[in-house]
Amino acid sequence: MKSWVKSQSVFAALIAGTSMLVGVVGAQTGYKAAQTPLTVPLDGREWLDRIAKSARELPYTGVFIQQTADGVSTSRITHMVDRQGVELEKLEMLDGPQTEIIRRNEEMFCYHPDVKTVRVDRRISGRFFPSLISGDPKAIAENYRVTLGSVERVAGFDCQWVIIEPKDAMRYMQKLCAELGTGLLLRARLYNDRNQMLEQFMFTQLDLSRSLAKHSLRSRFEQLPGWQTTDSAKPAKTTSETGWKVAHLPVGFKKVAEMIRTLVGRPAPVSQLVFSDGLSHVSVFVEPMRGDPQTSGARMTDDSPIAFAMRPVADHQVTVMGEVPVAAVQAIVDSVMQKGR
Repeated sequence: MKSWVKSQSVFAALIAGTSMLVGVVGAQTGYKAAQTPLTVPLDGREWLDRIAKSARELPYTGVFIQQTADGVSTSRITHMVDRQGVELEKLEMLDGPQTEIIRRNEEMFCYHPDVKTVRVDRRISGRFFPSLISGDPKAIAENYRVTLGSVERVAGFDCQWVIIEPKDAMRYMQKLCAELGTGLLLRARLYNDRNQMLEQFMFTQLDLSRSLAKHSLRSRFEQLPGWQTTDSAKPAKTTSETGWKVAHLPVGFKKVAEMIRTLVGRPAPVSQLVFSDGLSHVSVFVEPMRGDPQTSGARMTDDSPIAFAMRPVADHQVTVMGEVPVAAVQAIVDSVMQKGR
C-alpha cells in the first residue's frame, strides 16, 4: 500500500489538487502594463481574487520550477481562453519521462509517449500552478489570516507577496507573490507548522505580452497513429452513488467532487471523494480490501508535502491524502464511513 500511496500522490495532483506537477515557457518581451505599480492599494482578499481570475483568464506562456525535498523539476505551460470562452492549457514536463497534458476547461488529456497512451481525466480543483486558488476569497479568509507583505522581483516582474496563515492546525501556511499589473501568480511557497518550506513554485521565464494561437495548445502527439486511450474517471451521477461519506470534516472543508475511477495497478474501481477549503485539498480513496488490511495511522511522505492516512473500514481499505498537516488527514480518515450507517 505504501508504494501505491506514493505513486498515486502524483496522480492525485491531477484530480485532487495536490501540486505535484509543474509547467510553463516564453520570454518577457514588450509587456509594459505589468511593470506599472497600481495606484489603488488592494487588501489581501482583493489580491486573492485577482490571483484566481488572472490564472484562468490571461494568455501566458512560460517556464516554472517546482522545488520539494525530492529536488527540483521544470515544466512549460501555455494558457489562453478562446473566442468561445473555452479555457485551454498545455503543460509539458521538461524533466524525467516525456509527458504532455492538454486541458480543455476541466477535461484533461495526459499523453505518455513511452507507452503510447492517452489518459483522459478531469481536473477537479485549482491546485495547479499558477492556478492555486479555487475558492471564494471571503470563505478562505474565514479559515486563514490574509495579509500583505513586501514587493519583490521575480522573473523580471514586480510582484506583491500575500501571506496566508492558517487559524488552526488543519492546514498549512502559504505565501503567494502576484505580479503587480495583472495579479498572475509568479511564486508560491508552502510551509509547515515549524515554518519550514515544504514546496515552492516559481516562474523563471514568462511572457504576458502577446496573444497566443490556438494551435499552439495542441498536443504534438494527437495526430500520431497507434495510441491507446483510457478514461480513468467516471463521475458519480448522484453524490450517493459511491456509498461513502466523511461524517466530521475539519472546519472550512467542503466536498467538491465524488466519483468512481479506475487506477493503474488496481483490479477493482476505486471510489474517490475530494474536499477543499478553497486553498487546500484532500482526497479520500476507498477500495475493496485485498489481503490483510493495511496498518492504520497517518504520516508524511518522505519527498513531498503530502500527508496520508490509512484505515480499514469493514471490508474496504480507506486512504486519505492531501497537502495538509497529518492532523487533518487523521481526522478525516477516522470519520470515513459507509452511507446509511
